[in-house]
Amino acid sequence: MKAVTSDQRVAALGRQAAGEQRLPRLGVAGDVGAGGSVPSQMIHTYAIGFSLDIPIYTGGRIHAEIEKAKLERQRIAAQKRAIESGIVREVKAALDELEASKRAVRVADLGLDLANDEVGQAERRFTAGVTTNIEVITAQDELARASDNQIQALYRFNQSRANLAHALGEIESTYAK
Repeated sequence: MKAVTSDQRVAALGRQAAGEQRLPRLGVAGDVGAGGSVPSQMIHTYAIGFSLDIPIYTGGRIHAEIEKAKLERQRIAAQKRAIESGIVREVKAALDELEASKRAVRVADLGLDLANDEVGQAERRFTAGVTTNIEVITAQDELARASDNQIQALYRFNQSRANLAHALGEIESTYAK
């Protein structure tokens, strides 16, 4: 975005420069010197000159350069709008991803709580002699899966936070510490 803004400034200056070519230019030149073969016999010389440059037959070229600069400004403005809309889409997508990952973390937390409860119930039933250790092992397996799901959900949540920071252009300030 900064590069496009800089390109806009360059295009504006190019148009301004093309327009200023129509203006007359005044030049001043001067020269001071000394002539002679021996320093004591040197003659000092001075020359002053003025020039006035009035562009008469350059109207077509200057007009073409101005139009070219206008087209460049329009192209850069369109590019800037495209980048801005891309940034908006990226930020919206990152926000949606963040919200979805928050929900996934909540669901994974609930799943982990339920799996912990199931393990506790299975161990109590096994201790009471109502069931076999297969039910306890199955509940522990479900607890391990729920734990893995929670880890994956937390990873996706942190990844979506990083994606949002990147989309906002704040990745360095957010994660540089």
